[in-house]
Amino acid sequence: MRKRIVFIMATLCALLIIGCGASNSEEDPAGTDNQIKVTYVENAEQIDAEEKGASENIDKGEDLKDQTVKALTMEVLLELYENDGLALKVEEEGLEGFLAYENMKPVSAREDSLTGLYICDLVYPYMSENGITSDRNYELQLSYWHPETAEEYGHTENEIDNIRLMEKESQDTALLYEVDEQFTPIKDLQGFLQRDYGMDQYLICDLPDGFTLGVFQPDIAFYDGWLLEGEVEELPHDEGISEAWYCPGGIGRGENASQILQFDSGTFTDAVLMMNHTEQLGETEILEGCEVQAVLAEYAFDLFTAAGWEDYLSQHPGAEEVLNSYYWYVFMGKEDSDIFYVLFLNQEYFTKDDVIHMAQSVQFTERAF
Repeated sequence: MRKRIVFIMATLCALLIIGCGASNSEEDPAGTDNQIKVTYVENAEQIDAEEKGASENIDKGEDLKDQTVKALTMEVLLELYENDGLALKVEEEGLEGFLAYENMKPVSAREDSLTGLYICDLVYPYMSENGITSDRNYELQLSYWHPETAEEYGHTENEIDNIRLMEKESQDTALLYEVDEQFTPIKDLQGFLQRDYGMDQYLICDLPDGFTLGVFQPDIAFYDGWLLEGEVEELPHDEGISEAWYCPGGIGRGENASQILQFDSGTFTDAVLMMNHTEQLGETEILEGCEVQAVLAEYAFDLFTAAGWEDYLSQHPGAEEVLNSYYWYVFMGKEDSDIFYVLFLNQEYFTKDDVIHMAQSVQFTERAF
């Protein structure tokens, strides 16, 4: 009997052990599955977070890219100008392509104007020959045809007519694009940006006492150059008269010598100005003692039209009649160069000897011609 009880208890213990083992074996897969599920969820969340972060970075990159194209910069303009990219942009995108730049601003024009104008301020870090860097301010000017008048003049609505770049201080301007093929855009934009506007890159000379040269001015008359500045009273003049016709004097540099200077068997003999409201007085003189060949002439310029003088008198009754200005002009050049220089002094303030001394003091640099 005792043996039977021991046997039964041993059997029961064995069954309990087997049951526990079976129970544990059934719970383990479930526990393993739960662990896999937790790990999978955590990994999925991490992947989603990484993908979201990558997506946000891409979006940020695109936003930054958008910001870079929203504003037109000189760097962008230079890139566009390479390989006729600016002309291609005009052809493919038209006015809308440029208005995408947020710094393109409209300029109000007269109601009867056939074209409209947008401008954009640009900055270029100019480096001088001595290594000094300074910012130069430019204005991009985009002219387009008004929809109301374009077709009448053979153009399409909002067609871009021309694009120019102007250096603000000197107002020196380069043509970058022109729909009219008669006009040729500048080829070397980088060269235009690197222009040196100082006179001493070309020559040095003695200036009259008490006078200095102003900043470079393009298209003063038939040349670019620098006008004299000093403590003198400005001569009365009509509106629209060139400052070169009433200022104390100046130094000019032209690039069309073949149209103005005349040589005979290698000798510089004459200079001819074909301008309205201009008269040469007396004969041209060959001037000796200069570094290059030179001639001296005397000119008179109209300061008023007939109607302009009447208007001036109505505002200044009893004014002394001064209808013309008189200048000494010295032209200097070489037969084999299309570059020429002109020195001019107003006879109101200077004598013939003054302009001769100034011309004979000129020393040209290697870049002059």
